Amino acid sequence: MGRYSGHGGTHTKKKQYKRARSTKNRAKDIDQIFDEIQPETIDKFSKFEVDPDLPGMGQNYCIHCSKHFVTNEDLQSHIKGKPHKIRVKELKTKPYSLAESQIPVDNGVKLNRDANGVPTTTDVTGTIKKSTTTTTTTTTV
Repeated sequence: MGRYSGHGGTHTKKKQYKRARSTKNRAKDIDQIFDEIQPETIDKFSKFEVDPDLPGMGQNYCIHCSKHFVTNEDLQSHIKGKPHKIRVKELKTKPYSLAESQIPVDNGVKLNRDANGVPTTTDVTGTIKKSTTTTTTTTTV
């Protein structure tokens, strides 16, 4: 038995609010953080000026997690924690880039089919060979 088709119920008003909250509080992606911790750019992101809008005046910052902390004790307890250790482990490998995704993949020998649906293979020299697979059926009485 199905439900009545209505106007979306009472939860549709929450969608835009939740979407706005999730994008506002979104953390940086792994590839962005990986670019920040490279030796040529680490000086820019390791030291911050005093900013009263940031937690802890912007002085207690975890580079790997891209988070500001209120006190140095909070930062030290964060560094000992599991989420930080997982993030450090993720950042040890180079992230998947756009250039890597555009590299063509070679999956081996190409199978082509003729008009009858019989597979034909092309060898290295470019000559076409027909497959000679036959099926035999046996009947037992």
